[in-house]
This record gives sequence, structure tokens and C-alpha cells, in this order.
Amino acid sequence: MRDDAPIVVRRAGPRDAHAILALGGEVQALHVAARPDLFRAGGSETPAEIVARIERPDEAYWVASLGGEVTGFAWAQWQDEPSSPLKHAMRTLTLHAIGVGAAYRGRGIGERLWEAVREEAARQRVARVILNVWAFNTGARAFYERLGFTPFHTRMAVEMGGAALDSAGARRDHADAADTPPEPA
Repeated sequence: MRDDAPIVVRRAGPRDAHAILALGGEVQALHVAARPDLFRAGGSETPAEIVARIERPDEAYWVASLGGEVTGFAWAQWQDEPSSPLKHAMRTLTLHAIGVGAAYRGRGIGERLWEAVREEAARQRVARVILNVWAFNTGARAFYERLGFTPFHTRMAVEMGGAALDSAGARRDHADAADTPPEPA
């Protein structure tokens, strides 16, 4: 692939599900490395789950490519929040993820994906774009701040030392937080 190949960003289609999963796997690995007590090693969705979201009217994926190779993705979801006695009704866009392959970071791909998301948010006349970023992910936090994101709602936690749960809901030790089957009783 040429270093000067243009970055092409487009809405994702079902054929992009496998590339999105591969890039999402890189993002997942970063999360696992930082917080293995929260994130599953090798955790992944299925291509069918990605395709289902691509086809939903309230969700969208974009992919970025260089020389025809998918190198990044963005995933967002529109939400219409009803009026309440405490808050005004509003339409928001939650940016669930921007992921760029490790070999392609620093080339402006994330910024181009954000531009596509932002343009669609403007077309949809959303009040704001909201995202969540883990406190440990200083690189992502700095990236989003460069794009103009500022803290909007802070979620805080007190770690209580309890065990994580396995896929069947059984308690498991933090040291064994990987997805291994529970011992038979």
C-alpha cells in the first residue's frame, strides 16, 4: 500500500463486518491489557451482530480505508431522549467507538472518521454527540479532546473487591477473570 494513498471514509455495509471485528479485536486487546478484571481476553461479537447493527435505522458504522484496505471504523447510535420534569427532550448521537488499526494510527484516519460522524450528526440535527472513554485510556482521551470533546457526565466507582461473574452468572475470582468454564459442582 502506498504511503500517499488517500483515506476514503464511507458508510459500512454488511461486507465490512469481518474487518470491523478484526479492528474491534485490537481495541479489545488494549482494554484487556489495561483492565483484565473488566474485559475478556479474546472477547468479540459475531459478524451477524455487527451486520444487524449496520442494518438498524438508529445505528451506523463508517469504515476508513487506504488503498482499498479497511483500516478503521466508527460506530454510533442515535437516541431520542423524551422530555421529563427534569430534562428537555433532545436527540443525541452516542459515539460508541472509533477504532484504527495499530499499523495505521497517527495518519489522520481517526480524524476523518470523526468528520464523517460529525457531518451526519449535523444532518440529523442532534443536540450533542456523546461518548464514553475509560479513564485508563489516556491516548483515546487525548485524541477525543483534540477533536473538541469535553467532560460532560462523569461516572465514578469504588472498587469493592467482589468477584466478576462468568457467562452463567456464577461468581469468579478476579485472578481468573478470563472466560473459562466453571468447575462442575
